[in-house]
Amino acid sequence: MNQTDLNNASFAYSVSMLRMLLRMKLITKEEYDQIAHISAEFYGVEVYCV
Repeated sequence: MNQTDLNNASFAYSVSMLRMLLRMKLITKEEYDQIAHISAEFYGVEVYCV
């Protein structure tokens, strides 16, 4: 597995956890959007749909 694959999988996992927190009402939609954006930058994800 190359680094890009690893980063994409890590990003997908983090977004999945964020969705869970959002459904549990532990974070707001705005917080979800901000954290997803920061995570995308950290993992080098250029295009994502959430």
